[in-house]
Amino acid sequence: MRHLRLVAQGLALPLLLVGAWWWVSADSTSPYFPPLREIVAEFADTWLFTGIRDVLLPTLGTFLAGYSIAIVAGVVLGVALAANDAVAGFLAPLLEFLRALPPIALVPAFISVLGLGEEMRISAVVFASIWPVLLNTIDGVRGVDVVIRDSVTVFRVPRAQRLLFVTLPGASPQIVAGVRVGLALSLIAVIVTEMVTSADGVGAFSRSAQLSFDLPAMWTAIILMGFVGYTLNLLFDRLEKRTLRWHLRMREPAS
Repeated sequence: MRHLRLVAQGLALPLLLVGAWWWVSADSTSPYFPPLREIVAEFADTWLFTGIRDVLLPTLGTFLAGYSIAIVAGVVLGVALAANDAVAGFLAPLLEFLRALPPIALVPAFISVLGLGEEMRISAVVFASIWPVLLNTIDGVRGVDVVIRDSVTVFRVPRAQRLLFVTLPGASPQIVAGVRVGLALSLIAVIVTEMVTSADGVGAFSRSAQLSFDLPAMWTAIILMGFVGYTLNLLFDRLEKRTLRWHLRMREPAS
């Protein structure tokens, strides 16, 4: 019962906004803001089911490739830098400079170096999403309880076991927080690169629809990516709760 009530509360506002959009746009004659019923009809015609296979899947493939590389590289580099203060201090200005660069502004540079292919789009996604993972990993590893670190040192726990069973679990709350931020940045990067390069994917489809004044189709692409982002966040939230169950229980007030 409680679960159903939470679901109803979560759906109340979206359903209210959709209803308001449907009612306000019902008599719209603006080509830029077509009635929602036309967008819904266009959505069904466009995306069910060939559009998902031919347009959405390439976007998700690029997103998953770049996002996965960013997670692995960010965690590995973050652990390595956190373990060596001298190297981390030496590289800190460069890391802060690169982190501050807007990933979208570097798309022309990526195109100049890597061309217009899949490698360029994946590289842009990696660059956009690696920084929150990397920096959160460094902070998380450095924030592991000193008593725990001293204890495993005294008991001469092997380095590999120390990393797998002490360091990474202790830093996991902050690592997961960085991975969550990287999720949104990855989606933004893949859509923008597709728009710029006119590749296969939702971004290129939306740009093409806008240039050809097929505004209902453009709106369907926007709504589709909203659904995709929302679904990915729901899946990530469930994975986070399962992975960090121990951490969430520690934060609960004692009964």
